[in-house]
Amino acid sequence: MKGITVKLPDTTLRQLRQEARATGRSVAALIRERLEAAPRRRARRSVYEITSDLAGSLAGERTPATNDGRRFARVTRARRVARPRKRF
Repeated sequence: MKGITVKLPDTTLRQLRQEARATGRSVAALIRERLEAAPRRRARRSVYEITSDLAGSLAGERTPATNDGRRFARVTRARRVARPRKRF
């Protein structure tokens, strides 16, 4: 078994030491037990899954947002002028 170092707040470490004394086990054994009992991380959820319950909850115009690209072109053109290209 390999070891690691974990930094804990003083209060947490104090509680672990008290529990270790009371149960006759080591602090490392208590930490190991809790890590193994922790629920496994769920697979990452998509942005849609996270926000799907919000769909339709905001009031606004019924027309979809539009972007004709003119503002985007203007902003990117300004950035290209302000930042010279690097030559290799």
